[in-house]
Amino acid sequence: MTADPADLSLVIERIVVAFRTVGVPYFITGSFASSMHGEFRATNDVDFVADFRRGDLPGLLRELSSEFIGDPAVASIAISRGESFNLIHATTYLKVDVFPATGEFERQALRRAISVTLPGAGASIAVAAVEDILRAKLRRFRAGGEVSAVQQRDIERLVTLNREQLDLTHLTQWAAVLGVSDLLERAIVR
Repeated sequence: MTADPADLSLVIERIVVAFRTVGVPYFITGSFASSMHGEFRATNDVDFVADFRRGDLPGLLRELSSEFIGDPAVASIAISRGESFNLIHATTYLKVDVFPATGEFERQALRRAISVTLPGAGASIAVAAVEDILRAKLRRFRAGGEVSAVQQRDIERLVTLNREQLDLTHLTQWAAVLGVSDLLERAIVR
C-alpha cells in the first residue's frame, strides 16, 4: 500500500516547519526527491538530510514530539555515528528517515538544493538538485553490487528526463570522487 499524497504532504510540511523552527539546514532526498525530477514512484517514507549542530537534535525532537514517534536516545546515538534515525508519524504511520550531513558530499548538496512548492502546500521545501540525486543513486547502485533494477531505472529516468539541464561538469567531478565514473558514463551515453 502506498502513502496517500495528502498524508505525505502533511508529514513533509510538519518536518520542514520543525527544521526551520530549530534552524537546522535540510533537504529532501531519496525516492520522493527523485520523483520531483524524474518519474513518479510511489513511496511510503521520506528521506531528509540535515546539518545538525550540537544541541539541535533535542530541540527538533521536542518540536515534533506531539506528532511523531521516535526514540531520542537512538536518534542521538545515530547522529553521533553519522547514521540515520527514523521518526514515525503518529496518525498516518508514515516513516521519515533523517540522515546527518557528515561530509562535503552532503554539505554541497545542502547548498545546491532547490526550492519547490508542493501543490496545496503553504510553504516551499528544499529538495536535492537533480545532479545530487543522480550522484547519490549512482553511489548506492555501486554499493549495492549494481543489481538493483529500481536504482538503475531511477538513474536512467533522471538522465533521460533532465539530460539538457544536467551540469555534466559537476557530475563528472563527483563521479570521479565517488568512484562511479563508469556508471555515469553508461547512464549518459544511453
